[in-house]
Amino acid sequence: MSVIKINFGPSAAGKLKSLGLRIASARGELSLREGSYFEGPGAVQPSLNSGTLIQVGAFASLAHGGQMGNVRIGRYVSIAAGVIIGMHNHPVDWLSSSRITHFPQMHEWHEFCGDGGPDVTIGLRRPYKGACPITEIGNDVWIGQGVFIKSGVKIGDGAVIGARSVVVKDVEPYTIVAGTPAKPIRKRFPEPVIERLLAMQWWRYSLYDMAGIPFEDVPAALDMIEERASRGELKEYQAPTYTAADLAQLFASSPSALQA
Repeated sequence: MSVIKINFGPSAAGKLKSLGLRIASARGELSLREGSYFEGPGAVQPSLNSGTLIQVGAFASLAHGGQMGNVRIGRYVSIAAGVIIGMHNHPVDWLSSSRITHFPQMHEWHEFCGDGGPDVTIGLRRPYKGACPITEIGNDVWIGQGVFIKSGVKIGDGAVIGARSVVVKDVEPYTIVAGTPAKPIRKRFPEPVIERLLAMQWWRYSLYDMAGIPFEDVPAALDMIEERASRGELKEYQAPTYTAADLAQLFASSPSALQA
């Protein structure tokens, strides 16, 4: 999959704000894998690993101080400060766990230890399918401060991850987990309510269109959402979506965009 380079310039905050976006890594040049996108509105404050896949749904609030890459994030996700989503796995059952075995051009060492030509890299590189798996975070997930999430993990809709947890396994929908390693504490709601939540997928809508709905009473809220949707009073939110290619074109289209 190809990589798209985006030249945001010295400060892209003003231009991104007009799109409903806040992206802390949008300074200078940022490379993202093809297929990356951001739905608006959204705030993405963690450092984004260059050259990786980043997909973020609308109304996601991702706090500063963390780092992430190769991740799909759903709508209404809340991530506290200092959360790390692992990018690379290492082959612990190979001769060496070093990434040199499957990524010999790491740090450009192949140029120091050889001529930098294809014979150096092709001769060393071994296929390792588990090198950079995609981490998937569902909708309405809350991740507490300082959490580490192993790459390739799937976190279900509505899950909650306690602060400082180390998540190394998949998390079921609407499950609260915590600890090192993270383990289930309890479900957020009774199973019948969880089944309704997953079937309805309320995150298809905008909470800003739900005035008067009692969020604190989940069964009653679901009843009202269903009723309003059936009457056509509640429409699915059509989020403006900006791909990496869109952003690259936007910030290359005019000098004023680079100075926003």
